[in-house]
Amino acid sequence: MKTIFLIMGLAVACGCSGVAAPLTESTFTEIINEVNTLSAAGDATAAKAGDVLKAPQRVRTGPQSRAELTAPDQTITRVGANTVFSYADSGRTLNLEQGNVLFHAPKGLGGGTIKSGGAAAAVLGTTLIVSATTGGGFKVILLEGRGKVTLPNGNSAALKAGQEVFVLPGGTEFSRVFSINLDKLVKGSQLVQGFSHALSSWPLILAAIQNQDSQIQSGAAADTGQPPEFFLPPPPPGNGLNVLDPATYQTAAHSPITGAQFESLFGSGAAGPPKPGGPGGRGVVIVTK
Repeated sequence: MKTIFLIMGLAVACGCSGVAAPLTESTFTEIINEVNTLSAAGDATAAKAGDVLKAPQRVRTGPQSRAELTAPDQTITRVGANTVFSYADSGRTLNLEQGNVLFHAPKGLGGGTIKSGGAAAAVLGTTLIVSATTGGGFKVILLEGRGKVTLPNGNSAALKAGQEVFVLPGGTEFSRVFSINLDKLVKGSQLVQGFSHALSSWPLILAAIQNQDSQIQSGAAADTGQPPEFFLPPPPPGNGLNVLDPATYQTAAHSPITGAQFESLFGSGAAGPPKPGGPGGRGVVIVTK
């Protein structure tokens, strides 16, 4: 019997086809607390529902604040607290200076390009979360379906629901792909739960959660209780357990074990690369019983 050990994480793309319409403007459809638009000159204006954000304007949110924007093609961008982002003036490029966004494109519209600091990646997806990391990288998290993240040099990482990958600063290579506890992420994320209405892809996200929970209940998967950074070689990207929504990401769900216990049972030790079957490979730990 094989057991997949899940790390705690924050989650990102689902492949789709079709010609992608440009994404250069969106309308604010929900605003919570402090949300401002910034002009090219840096002048700030309080945003309100119904306002249209057009490139090169930026969005800046304050603490405990968030916003939802809807494009003419029904692409949804949800913006988390303490975030600064903008659309490019052509194509489907999202510039994430800091913070976190949830991106949902209806199936068939294609994905886009995410840029953060010195990192960039093309992402095919329907529902994903992107978080900027310190040092100029970012992480992408898949909430449902399957997808692919591709760097400018052609390196790519395939993802499925409940997986995440770090795009390292400079954008030339990926971290491992990690399996995360999708139920914990979704329950604690204000990007998913913190709006007046559900995402149209919610049934697909819920199905992915139920599939993973079935694995946990059957013993095919177990929660390590550890964030992704625990399994990365130093220095870690910098974002910790609460990166998506500070103070809302709950940590107690499936009998977590300590880092020392995990290392003792399944780890690679204090030095050296991960052992085969350890917390490495593609981020999924497989132990034969």
